[in-house]
Amino acid sequence: MSHWWQGYPWRMVQTNLREIDMADIDAETYAQQLADFGATVVTLNAGGIIASYPTRLDCQTQSPYLTGSSLRQIIDACHARGIRVIARMDFSKLRLPVYEKHPDWAYRDKDGQIVNYNGNVQTCPNGAYQKEKALEILREVLTTHPFDGVFCNMAGFLVVDYSGVYHGPCHCENCRRLFREQYGLEIPERDDPKNPDYKKYAAFKSACMKAQKQHLVETVRAVSPEIAINGVDYIRTESGAEINVPLWPYSASSNARQSAGPLRRRPADNASVDFMGFRYRESSVSASLLALRQWQNLANAGSVSLYIMGHLGNHKDQTALAASRPAFAFHQAHEALFAGLQSAARVLLVRRPVMARTDPEGYGWVRVLTESHVPFDEVKLPELTPELLTRYGTVLLPDVKQLASAQAAMLDGFAQNGGTVVATGAARGLACLGAEVTGCETGLMSTVFALTPEDEAAFPRSRAAHFIVPGDTLYTVRWSAAAKTCLRLVPEHPFGPPELCYCTETDDTPALGVTPYGQGRGVYIPWLAGSFYYREGFDNTLHFLQDVLFALCELPQLAPGLTPMVELTLCQKPGQLVVQFVNGSGVWGNSCFAPLPVQNITLRLPGVRAAKAAALRGGQTACRITGNNTILTLNVLNEYEAIVLEK
Repeated sequence: MSHWWQGYPWRMVQTNLREIDMADIDAETYAQQLADFGATVVTLNAGGIIASYPTRLDCQTQSPYLTGSSLRQIIDACHARGIRVIARMDFSKLRLPVYEKHPDWAYRDKDGQIVNYNGNVQTCPNGAYQKEKALEILREVLTTHPFDGVFCNMAGFLVVDYSGVYHGPCHCENCRRLFREQYGLEIPERDDPKNPDYKKYAAFKSACMKAQKQHLVETVRAVSPEIAINGVDYIRTESGAEINVPLWPYSASSNARQSAGPLRRRPADNASVDFMGFRYRESSVSASLLALRQWQNLANAGSVSLYIMGHLGNHKDQTALAASRPAFAFHQAHEALFAGLQSAARVLLVRRPVMARTDPEGYGWVRVLTESHVPFDEVKLPELTPELLTRYGTVLLPDVKQLASAQAAMLDGFAQNGGTVVATGAARGLACLGAEVTGCETGLMSTVFALTPEDEAAFPRSRAAHFIVPGDTLYTVRWSAAAKTCLRLVPEHPFGPPELCYCTETDDTPALGVTPYGQGRGVYIPWLAGSFYYREGFDNTLHFLQDVLFALCELPQLAPGLTPMVELTLCQKPGQLVVQFVNGSGVWGNSCFAPLPVQNITLRLPGVRAAKAAALRGGQTACRITGNNTILTLNVLNEYEAIVLEK
């Protein structure tokens, strides 16, 4: 049975309605503005903290501003224009009067205090409100309004408020009792992965949220199987900004890749967040950044998504709307092309679960692959399957510290059958790597690796540098006899004063090892190469990793003459190959400006024999077949281009 969201042309506008917006909202105007913008899906506030409709339940607060069009009228007006409507629910907080009647529903810090933010009290996933009352609210919303989907905002064990204040793990009586019953322990006072009990607490939280999600799914499915559920039927993520947080320029690309998956069987709703951060919700980030995110969404997931405060008719700062329209219009004009597209990448980047919001090793590899024009997919470690691996020739594991035995066997089998596994950092349990991690050195200051004469042919880009800098962390390794190791370590040595800045010794510690394994091989780099590149950005690291990819792993170079500031993706459907370019040349430090035009691009596509090519955004393109390759040219790239090759 197919569902409405499968193959649906996903152009989302999330309108986070303030409570006052319901006072004068006009359903027909609201819906028509969405239609004029090209939206096919909208997310709007329904219930939880505030009920945007007349509720019969006393566990949520009804909005006092319901004098404009009703929620039902808004939904009907959207449906009349072919726009699907998703209910935004938020069970993370309660209004203070509701809390005062049910204090056991609240989160408590280690001192037993609640978090009261502007009269909204944070709740706990193990309290009766989230476990029981939230499901009652869902049933009421979905049985009284014809919503097409559900998105539950800020789900989980929240420890930070809107001001960025850290409050720590929940210590409410429900959490403490359940954790004692399951583990015989007290809840840690802080989120500290170094605490030996913290892994158990993390597992406890994960199990609680898994059970909560299952109950939510059962509740929604009982109402209708045609209601799309975020995290199940579609995946919502955000590319946003926050004050004092550095720009991650590939946020939308990476989020979209992970959410859509290589087969794109589910919609990826990566919301480009309009505002600068929680404190400046009225003010938009730069127009060029908003445009860049939408083109990245399109190139990596075939969908576009915008998130604003208020609605299209009363959003004062028009920056996001003007910047996002071109990508929405392009997707609308080429719906048929994007329907059914799948990735054509042959490289897979496996992302490990992380407790923090950043993954420097993963981010570094995203940069290296993107800036080397290597098309790749991303998958979260729990979603890795043997069937998925058959699509790829190379799999990258950036500091994937923990592998289940079944996952290790899967990856060893991939190498046994001819694949290449590349791992960095604390890789353990993989026979194909030919390496046993025995320890870890941290705090290194001046350690480097030096190329030997035997290394120079395999590391042509690094030859001129001679030394490769690993950063401050190095894992000690016992290598198998089959491993061929490269480079040699120059140990800690003086770096001041200048007269003493030399070292006259090296040892046998290598920078990496390559181990034949069945028909394939394992490549292990026992340091955090991706993290060092993400933090510092030097071509010393980039060139070394490009040598690993192109010389050792023998990946084809598709565009060696193209600036690293252009992102390249390859997608396919029967009879067609779609090449997409995203111009990131406007990113400079923490700013994003209009990109510079890139002239005269040449692309070599091995194994492709294309009869003709057409550029869809005004570029002039041509292709010719040379042997078993297609040589593709594009005269100029502005913000974005999509080229369709007929095979």
